Amino acid sequence: MTVYDSKNIEFTWRNLTLTGTGDEYAYSITQQGDSIQAYKGVQGEGLNIINNQRSWLISRTFKADSPCLPALIEDNMNFIEDTLVVRDLNTGISDTFTDCVILNISGEQDSKTRTVTWSALYRNGR
Repeated sequence: MTVYDSKNIEFTWRNLTLTGTGDEYAYSITQQGDSIQAYKGVQGEGLNIINNQRSWLISRTFKADSPCLPALIEDNMNFIEDTLVVRDLNTGISDTFTDCVILNISGEQDSKTRTVTWSALYRNGR
């Protein structure tokens, strides 16, 4: 029986595999907004409709001396929009986030790690 290794997550941004992740290998994928919104019609009828305004937030921690960090900082300053692919190498499952931009890069100048946060409109085409 193999043990699941949380370090085996691969991020690919603009066809560049991102290396130099932080010591804690922290990453998160969350959704902003509800998938369904309640709607009340003119005649008082109630129904649920799909919320097309939701978006995804993806964050990953990198070491301050990571070789990919300067490219990510430049993409952030130039407002580059592209595709982010997150692969779980343990299970072989991957998620593709399209219409994705770097929202921010946090971390103090003298800290050992920086956290990069992307915002995406679609996950796997939806």
